[in-house]
Amino acid sequence: MGLFTVLLVVVIVLAIVGMGWKTFSLGVINGFDRAVDVGAPLVKDLTQQATEYIEDPSLIEKNVIVS
Repeated sequence: MGLFTVLLVVVIVLAIVGMGWKTFSLGVINGFDRAVDVGAPLVKDLTQQATEYIEDPSLIEKNVIVS
């Protein structure tokens, strides 16, 4: 593991210990929801496309661009 990864893990563990697991996980979930809802149409479009492809895998073959 690199130094950056070790520091990142230490900071996350200290944050969880300091705030408590529920507060930390709620903050992460709320932050993710804000990142998706802040008008990032690319993320919404990709999420929608992924959902459609999971529901109907034949769409992947129909949408393939041949160059």
